[in-house]
Amino acid sequence: MIEDAEARSEDRFARPFDVCIVGSGPAGITLARRLGAKNLRIGLFEAGGLELTAESQDVYRGVTSGTPDYYPLDACRLRYFGGTSNHWGGWTRPLDAYDFTAKPHHPLSGWPIGKQDLDPYADEAADILNLTPDRPPPDLFIAPEPGLTPRLFRFSRPVTHFGEKYRAELEASKEIEVVLNANLVDLKLDESRRSVTEAVFRTYERPEPFSVKAKAFVLCLGGLENPRALLNADSQAPDGIGNENDLVGRYFLEHPHAPVGKVVVRDPLTRMLVYSPTPDFMRSNAILNFGVRIGDFEQWNAIDFTGALAPQPPCTVDFDTLLAAAMKGEPPPCPAHVGDVFVACEQELNPDNRVRLIAEHDRFGLRRIELDWRVSEMDLRTLHTAATEVAARLAARDRGRMQIVDWLLNGGAPTADRLWGGNHHMGTTRMSDDPKTGVVDANGRVHSVENLYCGGSSVFATSGHANPTYTIVQLALRLGDHLSETLR
Repeated sequence: MIEDAEARSEDRFARPFDVCIVGSGPAGITLARRLGAKNLRIGLFEAGGLELTAESQDVYRGVTSGTPDYYPLDACRLRYFGGTSNHWGGWTRPLDAYDFTAKPHHPLSGWPIGKQDLDPYADEAADILNLTPDRPPPDLFIAPEPGLTPRLFRFSRPVTHFGEKYRAELEASKEIEVVLNANLVDLKLDESRRSVTEAVFRTYERPEPFSVKAKAFVLCLGGLENPRALLNADSQAPDGIGNENDLVGRYFLEHPHAPVGKVVVRDPLTRMLVYSPTPDFMRSNAILNFGVRIGDFEQWNAIDFTGALAPQPPCTVDFDTLLAAAMKGEPPPCPAHVGDVFVACEQELNPDNRVRLIAEHDRFGLRRIELDWRVSEMDLRTLHTAATEVAARLAARDRGRMQIVDWLLNGGAPTADRLWGGNHHMGTTRMSDDPKTGVVDANGRVHSVENLYCGGSSVFATSGHANPTYTIVQLALRLGDHLSETLR
């Protein structure tokens, strides 16, 4: 069922839930459906309504700092049913196995779980996300290229906007109660401060709060709001819940995105090409993971994009003429042989990349946040190596030629028009076996609280280069299995 918290009766939530989930994005809805299918009684609480409103979106306002400039915080997220999936473009792929492993040149890297722990949920995640079929990745190089591996992105088509796809199912559900316009304002702990006893919510029109009891509580509010909720829950824990080691909000991760050049290639670009480094290549160059994407930017973002670029007539122009036209800045005689090169890369773990509370309060009395995000020397070295390596391989194999953008080649500053984030908010309640290096354990449970969990990309220990939605869904399915076993 779906109901509005504004219309609640005084004793509406007197009966405890098995699990109280806060947030109805990809993590929250996936987790609720998983637990509901196991006949558990679930409360799914969403701060917004069924449609976007200015009053709900205003709660996301905050400030940013660092280099380059980041997006306005009330523009890069959506605060209504379905969450930020409502403006998801549908790009996705799983993390690679080596994304989960520790790297000697990247301190604190490594997850307490491996790819093998998420693989059992691959097919179900693909179904949830309406993914295009899996297939071998296209490859520009005729033979295997040492150090580089071709990769495939899959696309959600139609794009899974979770609030749209699952609304009817949730309305009909007897196990899942979706409650709209319910804004989390506090988490209450027992006397030992080892267990959450209730979550406290407020609506927009009624001043009095209401409390919800449950056996377990899960925050699925995203990579910025999960830490904000924990830090604002300071009525019993002065530094915020789970923040005994000053880690909540730290190690914020993005995927630095940068156009790095243009290419002219001998064979037409019929599909987007993606290349990532091998573990040995990353180690030997002291860089992180990346995805070099070669193709046509405009077609990548087309609404009906399925991975294949629009067909072009055969080219009768020789390669040298194509190259000369590109060098002169002339329109390409054969557009399918000319493309853009774009890099999205993993980001270095930096404790100073963080979400912190500021003095300004929102309408519910909660402190707003500042996001401090900056790119490091290792981030820039990863981008530079990705671009120069692909350019060198194209020329050495005579598969094409690439012109690298001047600022990256010559060590210029990463300004907002040259480099930006992917709207991927990760790492702020990172997963670790050790409470001194992470906020949640391998199952997503806050280390210091027995029945409080975090879902979504805030638990990512590292980011890899892949868009996070696929992994978010896999983690939510895995958490659902863990909670159902634990509660029973």
